[in-house]
Amino acid sequence: MDKGQHLRLIFTPSDHNFFVALATDLTLHLSASTENSTTKDSSDSDGNWNEYDVTQRSGDIQFAGLIAVGTDDAAGESYLLDDIDVSDTVMSWKLAFVSGDNNRTIGKTLCSGSGKITSLTMEGTNRQKATYRGQMNIYGAVAVGSD
Repeated sequence: MDKGQHLRLIFTPSDHNFFVALATDLTLHLSASTENSTTKDSSDSDGNWNEYDVTQRSGDIQFAGLIAVGTDDAAGESYLLDDIDVSDTVMSWKLAFVSGDNNRTIGKTLCSGSGKITSLTMEGTNRQKATYRGQMNIYGAVAVGSD
């Protein structure tokens, strides 16, 4: 079993890996809506169990981290979140297990897909660390593993 700090959200526009900077939290949520499809032709011998068809799927990714001044372009992190944009732009992403210096060496990919950033909130409370939170709605299929 691995710890949460070894699972990172990585945006993958073109050929560049963009790690979510100074990440503290990550949540992947996938769901499916179903509809009862039981008919008189259903094969349950007792007739007690419903059958269901999936009518739609949806998902989102929520992420959070600390805000810091400066950039580390060589590591692929932008601490000012320059590359995260709340717009109508579809971005590629992946969740991958990582290791190495600052957990930036990509290992096995858990899942990947595309989505749009739908919210980004930054908070700077007096005498506390400045933080940000974001959410991405998933568009299209989610591929399980890719390497």
